[in-house]
Amino acid sequence: MKTAMDAIWRHVVTGYDQALAARNWGEPRFGAELKFPLVNSDGTAARLETVRALWQYLAERGWQPVRDALSDQVVGATRHGEQNDTVASCETGYCKPEFSLAHVANLFDLAAAIDRLRDELRPFAERHGVHFLGYGIQPVTSPSKRLLMKKTRTSVWDKVFGTTRRMPEGEGDGVSLFTVNAASHVHVSVLLSQAIGAVNVLNAFAGAQIALTANSSVWGGRVDPRYKCVSEKLWDWWLPELGRAGVPERPFGSLSDYVRTVASFKPVYVKRGGKPVVLSRHETFADYFRSDRPTGIDHQGREVQLLPEPADIDLHNTCYWFNARLTQHFTVENRTNDQQPPDDLLCVAALTAGLVAELGKALDVVSAYDWDDLRATRETACRFGLAASNGGVDLVRLAGEMLDVAEGGLRKRGRGEEEFLAPLVRRLAERRCPADDAADLFGREGITALVEARAI
Repeated sequence: MKTAMDAIWRHVVTGYDQALAARNWGEPRFGAELKFPLVNSDGTAARLETVRALWQYLAERGWQPVRDALSDQVVGATRHGEQNDTVASCETGYCKPEFSLAHVANLFDLAAAIDRLRDELRPFAERHGVHFLGYGIQPVTSPSKRLLMKKTRTSVWDKVFGTTRRMPEGEGDGVSLFTVNAASHVHVSVLLSQAIGAVNVLNAFAGAQIALTANSSVWGGRVDPRYKCVSEKLWDWWLPELGRAGVPERPFGSLSDYVRTVASFKPVYVKRGGKPVVLSRHETFADYFRSDRPTGIDHQGREVQLLPEPADIDLHNTCYWFNARLTQHFTVENRTNDQQPPDDLLCVAALTAGLVAELGKALDVVSAYDWDDLRATRETACRFGLAASNGGVDLVRLAGEMLDVAEGGLRKRGRGEEEFLAPLVRRLAERRCPADDAADLFGREGITALVEARAI
């Protein structure tokens, strides 16, 4: 076991060192991973043909098409950036396209990149009568296997994790839940010495972030009676007891501690020749990686012998879903937040950048709380936003402390980027999150008004 753990740890450290050199390190860089529900004017999910037309449209504008090795279908497009590519794809459901923007050094450049993307998507949306929503979930169409984007990654989950009672019979396995949710993720490049601290801070503040950014209260054509952040609850409904999603059970003490935790998770699959090989016969990833004769099941159901490869580690690092985690790109990813309303698309990146810039003060704030109490704020925030607290933590106070640290961090950067925190500051003062506004608007004027208000 020790040999396998050492090899995995060395791979992570080497990857960070190489990424650092490739980035010509001078300061952190930020990338936004933006998912948008793609809907018709009545709020129903756009058709697969419309998404395929989107890839063709982007190709006509100079993007490079991306084909899936298993289905041989075009499933996205890329465009070169300064240090990495901007990638358009569909993660799970075809009706929630995702745009991972090339990383930049400041939030004004990120704002400009988002503005360019919106300008680029506008003619397509007008031509096809559809809307990309600044919203956290498909508002009308319910999750279903019929919405799955058929490609390598979506072909394996039911073989490892099975189904969930949350999916109606005939509508698919548990991963089909994720055909409708839409998030705003942020990647930040940090020194390896800062990475675990950043992961701990962003996980600890998950509840405070959700309280400010919940934006998925209307789904399935109605206001959810229990949750303002339905998208985040999907992880609990899919993997209720596995400990590989949400806020970790404890903060990580070191990079070695983090690596051991992740390596103890059940492996999902590896790729050989670009195609999936499922690892259902191995209890942990470390067991697989140390095995002399590991086996897997290929996409045709055949048992195959495998030789573990470093690329398997990177792929495994995409198969658990803490609210904040280290990634296969050797960045820290903040995965907590719903997609935000059209005028507020920068606020999640601003919050993440500010917390990382004042990491020491952020760690001081969260260390004053009991970790179990911080974990519990995630559920409270999903239910109530800023409207209630759990027994151990005042969410309004915690969110205020978080924003104070983030604002100080952005001021420390000296670029004036703190202006992008304004939507969060306003929400805290009003004790309202976007889900409150979405539910009110839907109740007053219906789905058409909600679609118009959230269209980017």
